[in-house]
Amino acid sequence: MSLYGEKLYEEIARRLQSWCAVKCRRFPWREKRDPYVILITEFFLQKTKAEIVASVFDEFFSKYKTIRELASASLAELRAFFSKLGLLYRGERILKVAEEIVAKYGSTVPCNIEQLLRMKGVGVYIASAVLNFGCNVPTPVVDKNVMRVMNRLFNVTRESVCREIISTLYRYGDNRLIAYALIDLGASVCTEPPLCGECPLNDICAKHPLRKEEWRMLRKVLRNGKMILREQPIS
Repeated sequence: MSLYGEKLYEEIARRLQSWCAVKCRRFPWREKRDPYVILITEFFLQKTKAEIVASVFDEFFSKYKTIRELASASLAELRAFFSKLGLLYRGERILKVAEEIVAKYGSTVPCNIEQLLRMKGVGVYIASAVLNFGCNVPTPVVDKNVMRVMNRLFNVTRESVCREIISTLYRYGDNRLIAYALIDLGASVCTEPPLCGECPLNDICAKHPLRKEEWRMLRKVLRNGKMILREQPIS
């Protein structure tokens, strides 16, 4: 199928949403549109399989229903909880983030990219996920899986360009569905090696070779009190 320009983006968006309706993974946080839930869950998901996070999701959020309740938790009980997931430092990190949100933002997770990025431990990916999935502010969400899809599809190696393309795709559908579709497509189909026969974009994908050594991902840098984003080699 030969498609160009806006027609191509429209078709990709349509296929991604159709595919996601059937194939996207089902996790409890994906049913939520709460920036608090998305923010804390993204900390859980750092270097931890989503299935493991899903197994403790209800336990955690039934105990800490709000950011204020989390801010009132003791570090000892949070460390005990994270002993089930590993990376114990996350207990201290989410406690500090919760305390900051209560103190600065009236116990409401801000739906503002700069305010989110100024929190310790909140990088471009987490901030984007909170905005897109929790605040419903259409924001590209780019991880290694998404970059792999964009590389093969459009020969993209820079996150800034990747985000521009995704923003265009959002014009033709649901930003949450499209974002989850790209994440899951990269995680389960556009792998190394890719399972092209299972991909909904197979006949319109250019199948460019991966150029991971050239990938540049956005990282936050605080300079002279101002938050800036800089593209750096993938770690």
